[in-house]
Amino acid sequence: MTTTATEVREEISYRLRLLGRSKDDTLRKGPRTAERIRWAACELLETLSLDALTVQDICREAGIAQGTLYQYFSSRNDLLASVLNDFVAFLRQRMHGAVADNESPGDSVDRSTRIYCELFCANRGLMKCLLNHFDTFPEARSILSAFNKEWIDLVVRGMGRLRDVGTPSTQEIRRRAYALGGMVDQYLAAIFLYEDRDAMSTAGSMDDIVKTLTFIWRQAFADVLGITGMDETAR
Repeated sequence: MTTTATEVREEISYRLRLLGRSKDDTLRKGPRTAERIRWAACELLETLSLDALTVQDICREAGIAQGTLYQYFSSRNDLLASVLNDFVAFLRQRMHGAVADNESPGDSVDRSTRIYCELFCANRGLMKCLLNHFDTFPEARSILSAFNKEWIDLVVRGMGRLRDVGTPSTQEIRRRAYALGGMVDQYLAAIFLYEDRDAMSTAGSMDDIVKTLTFIWRQAFADVLGITGMDETAR
């Protein structure tokens, strides 16, 4: 079956997925309305900071009365927590799908790096909430931490199956994975969230970004993956 351009976008854009649900006639009106409210919050976060986001803005974007929102969510932060928890589940599903049934751990590194970069770019507003608003929305910290831990556990299990005598310990693999994960988030944030001119001017295309990050991941785990010399992905 051929995948349309719209389906491809919905595959990586959480807010477009919500918009699609809000128009799904197979759902009852109540769930469709809840999805439209959540979509409106996501849509506004693409251009507004979390601090600037108000219930009035969300209701205006969703085309509903303010009282309607409170039939589904007790507060703006309750709505945001619902959105971020579901968004992280969306990320998890896409990331797990990227590593499933790959022929080699190297393939998993390549595909998971690409899908994460694409997800980050396609969901900038929500990534901004997860990474930048611990003071004003502390729930984001625990949501992000849980996602990071689950992903690191998956990396450690995958790499651990390849361990041999003389290769890094499980604890060392975990340390590298956490360090690299933080580096990737900061690099992508500089490009897609902060729009740092120098970072953007040197980043190149999405293919270039993926190639750079894949190279770093592969080199960091070269002693586990059995890579010797300069990785071909850097050439």
